[in-house]
Parts: sequence; structure tokens; C-alpha cells
Amino acid sequence: MELINILIIGSAVVLILVLWVIVGVRHLRGLRKRIREEWEVVDESLRKRHDMLPNLIETVREYSGDQESLLQEMIDKRKRAAKSYGASGKKIEYEYDVSKVIDKVIALGKSVQELSKDTNFLELRKRIDDLEITIEQKSKNYNKMVRYYNRHRKNIFLIPLAAIWGLKMENIFEVEM
Repeated sequence: MELINILIIGSAVVLILVLWVIVGVRHLRGLRKRIREEWEVVDESLRKRHDMLPNLIETVREYSGDQESLLQEMIDKRKRAAKSYGASGKKIEYEYDVSKVIDKVIALGKSVQELSKDTNFLELRKRIDDLEITIEQKSKNYNKMVRYYNRHRKNIFLIPLAAIWGLKMENIFEVEM
């Protein structure tokens, strides 16, 4: 009778461990999948912003040809940011640089009289401002999901599973707009 009890207890422990692994890994992988989906939403908005920049550059170039170095800087920063993918530290740095150059170009547009009256420039400025707000909101949703995942990833019951399955901490995406 004692051997049967030991087998039942051993089987129960193994079953609990198997369920713990299955549920824990599925939970963490599901959260990572949601993070990837949230990132796609953020990245789509960033790509839209990148697509607007050539129009902004050409509009500014028409009125202030003497600012070619600033426009070339914007082209270079946009190119680097567009090539980078994922919420890596480099992507964050590149998008921050793009935001700063956009701010400089917008400030230039306000200082050049003819450009500040150009309807194309004003429309682009409004669309970029609206897109910046959208990027900020979508980034907040992404960051919220990343924080939720990272918090669960640090859970004492999930740390071993995350280590075994290589589920690493995710990066927060914060760009000052």
C-alpha cells in the first residue's frame, strides 16, 4: 500500500510540474506575442512619419536653400532610423535624433516668413504633429505591455522557465517628442 501512495504522490508532483511548465511558458510567449503586435502598431506610425519627411524636406528646400546641411542631416537621420528595426537601444536613439531634427526644421519653418505661410508646409506640420501624438500614445501602450511582461518575467515562479526557454527582458521604447 505504501508503494502505491508514493507512486500517486510522485505522479501528482510530476503532473503539477508539467502543468507549471506548460502554463508558464504559454503565458510568457503569449505576452511576447502581444508585445510584438504592439510594436508593429508603433512601427507603422514611425514609418508613416518617415514617409512624410521627404515632402517636408522638399518644401523647406524651396524656401531656404541655405539650410542644406540641416536638410542633409534630416535625410541621414531618417535613413538610419528607417533601416533599424525593433525596439532596440539603437532604434530608440535614431528615432530620438529624427525627432530633434524635425523640431529644428519646424523651428526653421516658423522663422522663414514665406515658409510659415506655405499651405503645404502648414499641412505637413499639422500632420507630423498629429502623428507625433499618435506615436506617443501607441508607444505608451507598447511600454505598458512591456512592463507587464517584464514584471511577469521577474516572477519567482516564471524566472526558471524564462531562463530555460530564453525569454529575455524586453526594451521600453521612449522617444521624446
